[in-house]
Amino acid sequence: MRARHLVPLFVLSVGCGGGSTLQGKANSGFVSDADGWVISGDAQSTSVKPDFSGTGGNPDGLISAKDDVTGGVWYFVAPAKYLGDNASIAGKALKFDLKVDKVPTNPFPDIDVKLIGGGVTLVFDTPNNPTEQWTSYTVPLTAAGWKVGKLSGAAATEADMTTVLKDTTALWIRGEFNEGPDTGSLDNVQWGVSN
Repeated sequence: MRARHLVPLFVLSVGCGGGSTLQGKANSGFVSDADGWVISGDAQSTSVKPDFSGTGGNPDGLISAKDDVTGGVWYFVAPAKYLGDNASIAGKALKFDLKVDKVPTNPFPDIDVKLIGGGVTLVFDTPNNPTEQWTSYTVPLTAAGWKVGKLSGAAATEADMTTVLKDTTALWIRGEFNEGPDTGSLDNVQWGVSN
């Protein structure tokens, strides 16, 4: 009998831009840049550009923004690759990692994820706030847990989610969790992955 030699196979995945080897319809691992993400709200002074660091992420790079403490709430805003027709990812999930530079001393409740499309705005409140360590979140792309318009709004229906995903125009992830000054960081965004 002839001996067989097994040769190990190594697969190398290379991400483009700020993307990484994460799976999903769209992703941002922030390996080399901010990957088109911007900031909306009271952060970064007069700039909408987040800060990028090639280290300190979970595990590679990250984007972050510093609160201006002017009374609003600021968000990380997704680039075009997350928008448009997302009907194919209905029933899957949005995953991401967040951390803050210090544990909030005056935390406040607010919308954690905002998804807009087809004239409908859906909002989601995650069960816990981030800490100084990376906190991983999984947000379902089903109606479960989503509200229409505001956190006190009506529960979303599957028809609402379908409408939003068919023509997504915005995806926002909250970066501010303290009433005082803080810095929020984002990494490993995965759009349309299995729960």
